[in-house]
Amino acid sequence: MNKFQISKNKFVGDNQPPFIIAEIGNNHNGDINIAFELIKKAKEIGVDAVKFQIKDIESSFSKELLDSPYLKSNSFGKTYREHKEALEFSKEELILIYDYAKKLDIICFSTPFDINSVDLLEELENPIYKISSFHVTDIKLIERICETKKPIIISSGMSTIEELDIAMDLIKKNTSNFVLLHCVSCYPTDDEDVNLHVIPTLKNKYDCIVGYSGHERGIALSVASIALGARVIERHFTLDRTMKGPDHASSIEVSGMSQIIERSQRMFKALGSSEKKVFDCELSNRKKFRGY
Repeated sequence: MNKFQISKNKFVGDNQPPFIIAEIGNNHNGDINIAFELIKKAKEIGVDAVKFQIKDIESSFSKELLDSPYLKSNSFGKTYREHKEALEFSKEELILIYDYAKKLDIICFSTPFDINSVDLLEELENPIYKISSFHVTDIKLIERICETKKPIIISSGMSTIEELDIAMDLIKKNTSNFVLLHCVSCYPTDDEDVNLHVIPTLKNKYDCIVGYSGHERGIALSVASIALGARVIERHFTLDRTMKGPDHASSIEVSGMSQIIERSQRMFKALGSSEKKVFDCELSNRKKFRGY
């Protein structure tokens, strides 16, 4: 069975209970107090880890994109640069966020969008690295993350098998402590595009622990992914889906995340084993109807 230790007292693996990640991402809206509240709520309902996104704005996006107007209803600035800068925390704020999570005893880690952000996260003693779907083809970033020798979680959205082959080959040469997440990078994802059957395909092809990073409406499909072999579930997490911001509408609130935790644990427990046997709870009926 594939299994590895992802933190001091947490493991991920085929025979391990589902590892649930609350993807805070940008849903803090650049407000550290909202970030604290999201971490607190995640801890209260039993989430295993919270995740943020870290970007060096000038390194992560082209100048043309950063200079372009960004006058949408969910924008926090007149240009894309101003919008992104409004959603980034300073190093000092990130230290406070990581320290707060540590105080609450919940795993806190991040997705770096560039090499400079990896260097910053190393200063913060970031325990796990997430490679986003956007960065599956960013070989230099993946190489830098591999150099940290930390566990890796990588999403597979918007990627061909050929692109995944290259990224997975690089990761597997450096570590066996990784998880590959099935993902469809549509926000939200329509049911007919979720394609959960890809989960066992990825597991069999890459012989690794797999999971699911979902952007669909509701919670049922995330829970169903457990039956197909997912052992990590990542969902965007918000205090209020109606809040201003680019990701809130495709996120789930506290009550929904709580249900994912409860139902995915139940689903995992119900999987049992592949051995067909007579259970103790069946013996009385067996005696009654068969006489033995």
